[in-house]
Amino acid sequence: MFKFLKKPLALTRKPAIISSMKDTSPLPSNPVQLASTLTGKTVRYTNLNRKSTVTADGQRTFKISAIEDVSVSKSTGYRYITAKVQDIDDGGTEKYRSLIVDGISIVV
Repeated sequence: MFKFLKKPLALTRKPAIISSMKDTSPLPSNPVQLASTLTGKTVRYTNLNRKSTVTADGQRTFKISAIEDVSVSKSTGYRYITAKVQDIDDGGTEKYRSLIVDGISIVV
């Protein structure tokens, strides 16, 4: 038979956690495959956390030379890559950047 809770759902100790984040990225979820897919490619990137100080529309273009690390933020759940990039919008200078994977929209 069924057992009914004695407390309303709002008062139970373990609330159900529903994740609103969906992995809609067309990029691979495997870190090795992700690094392989992006290395040597030019990507269009939109920073999901703040506005760009270099471009007016907030989208940046990077050429990824190497990927140092693929990680997941404990606080936000976003997947990040730490990459050595050429910043096309900033005169082609080489820099290290942490990019949110979901912010990468075009891979050429």
